[in-house]
Amino acid sequence: MDHSHHHHHNHSGESEVKAAVTYKDGKISIGLEDNTGKAPELALAHEKVMHFIMVSNDLQHYYHLHPEKEQEGLYTINHPLNDGTYKVFVDITPKEKAYQAAPNTVQVGTNETGKAALKPDDNWTKEVDGKTVALEDVKAEAGKAVPLDFNMHGETPEPHLGALGHVVIVDEAAEQYIHVHPDSDDTTTFHAHFPKPGMYKIWAEFQFGDKVHTYSFIIEVSK
Repeated sequence: MDHSHHHHHNHSGESEVKAAVTYKDGKISIGLEDNTGKAPELALAHEKVMHFIMVSNDLQHYYHLHPEKEQEGLYTINHPLNDGTYKVFVDITPKEKAYQAAPNTVQVGTNETGKAALKPDDNWTKEVDGKTVALEDVKAEAGKAVPLDFNMHGETPEPHLGALGHVVIVDEAAEQYIHVHPDSDDTTTFHAHFPKPGMYKIWAEFQFGDKVHTYSFIIEVSK
């Protein structure tokens, strides 16, 4: 099997690592197993071995967590959740193994959360805790490199996980997961590839002082 492909490309090959996510009594557990039944070895990516991205099924809530290794093949984090339906993407870089983050559904309690019905944003300037960030005009087409240029309104964010920002994008059905990194370490311009047309929600994380601020935007991607 050819392992020379890079982990950040969406290849159509099968993932050789499976992630099983469970939640009990405020604790999230992620079990990892490779195609030989062993615990995969993970490479460090953006200062962490695991980025755990969880969204509520209606895309109203977003969490970016960093579970720690509890034992071989088991990563855990304490994070109490409200009842509802969540979609989880386990973002890891297994060594020598093909992997693609696929949605895991986690149901907490019996209340089911409905699907998102996204409407395109008409306001591209957002303020969170006194810090304003604007997303410059985006013309997003499926299958092309789409620049996402964030205007910091004169502020310079602190490095956050080895870059000036992190951008995560999920489609309306919460099935496509796109983790985008800046073009370079000192810029807040990112390039995203959208696999197909439709509505997508963007969460952009920037750190000011010692606090990470998360800004969300909804865009429509054309054919």
